[in-house]
Amino acid sequence: MMTENQPPQEQVPPPPPPQQYQYPPPPWWVKQPRPSLFRRIARFFFVAVFILSILMNIHLGMLLGGRMGRLSTRVVTSGDPKQQVAVFEISGMIDDRLAETFGLFYETVRDTDAIKAVVLRVDSGGGGIGASDRIHGLVVKIKNDLNKPVVVTMGSAAASGGYYVSAPADSIFAEPATITGSIGVIAMWPVINGLLDKIGVDVITMRSTDSQEWKARHFNAVEPPSEKVLADITKILDSFQARFESIVREGRGSRLNVNGEAPKGGQSPLNGQVFLADEALKLGLIDKIGYAGDAYALAAQLANLSRPQVTRYSRQAGLRDLFASEASAGLNLKALDPMASPRIMMLWRAQ
Repeated sequence: MMTENQPPQEQVPPPPPPQQYQYPPPPWWVKQPRPSLFRRIARFFFVAVFILSILMNIHLGMLLGGRMGRLSTRVVTSGDPKQQVAVFEISGMIDDRLAETFGLFYETVRDTDAIKAVVLRVDSGGGGIGASDRIHGLVVKIKNDLNKPVVVTMGSAAASGGYYVSAPADSIFAEPATITGSIGVIAMWPVINGLLDKIGVDVITMRSTDSQEWKARHFNAVEPPSEKVLADITKILDSFQARFESIVREGRGSRLNVNGEAPKGGQSPLNGQVFLADEALKLGLIDKIGYAGDAYALAAQLANLSRPQVTRYSRQAGLRDLFASEASAGLNLKALDPMASPRIMMLWRAQ
């Protein structure tokens, strides 16, 4: 109860409402002025040049990757870097790619004074006759033109084209279980007429007016070869066989024993047979039974090296290899090329 002596209480006014702040609209709501035609053209030109520059750099990198810096090195046995024994491995199928890599190795041997001797590690059953012949020619150049000793150490197999590239060496080592020899030439091509008949495909071959009939029928993959075709191919194979034998005779010289009796007839060891290391040694196809270390030691001895450094050279993967491996996952049209004509090869194939 309020008494007379108490003053009246003043009423407190309510607080004013909060002020609302007006935010400016976001930038994307503001309509931007359209750039001029000149600026749009300049921007497009800049982007196009930038993309083109990237593509050109990738292409240039692939080209340089194919020809420069492709050989990597790894020291196998330490020694004097100025007394190098260079080791290169010829393994797998001997094809154009391997021949190209060996060409880079030859250039390295030619241009490097520190390389005094070469050891080839051969583990191949052969391959293309052209690629084998190119590698053989470079081996001869290393030995004769560069005057650097060449020693071969054979792996599990060094047959046919693998022996073709080994023949010029100063000395050949083979491991006890090595298979070598197969001094012969073969031709292969598929005949797919039965397959085409099943899927209902006819192949028509035409020839020009002045061409002989054999032009249209020679090396035809869609029908069995005639006796004339087989006879012509045999002549070609015999010519390559004669060259193969001359390469072996020239490379091995008096060490080659061609008077040995061959179990299946023919003049051993030049009749296409394969031999184990002990048989190959008796026939003069190899010089010693041993391993890679023995070959390194002999190469250093032939080059009169007191502190040899054994260095292995191999192909270094680059951009072109990366793109090639990706492309190989798809359809390889080059794989269809052997169907058009026979492939003449120095290749060991088990019968």
